[in-house]
Amino acid sequence: MANRVVVHSNRPDADAVEKIAGRLRARGVEIVDQQPHMLLVAGDKETVGHALGDAQGWSVSEVTTVPPPTTRFSIGKPPS
Repeated sequence: MANRVVVHSNRPDADAVEKIAGRLRARGVEIVDQQPHMLLVAGDKETVGHALGDAQGWSVSEVTTVPPPTTRFSIGKPPS
């Protein structure tokens, strides 16, 4: 799978997501998913950061994943 990073808004006065998405597309960055204050993009952090430039109120961070909890419970020993 290609590297993916998250571009997210961290201030209420940040540039509009449509403006940021247009800027990234113009610089050849593929947008995988788009939400009102967050974009999932394909690429490495440094390249996307350069494409983002000096956009007001936006940051780039690595994608983090959380594994699902285990649903298989084991029976323990009875209390003694």
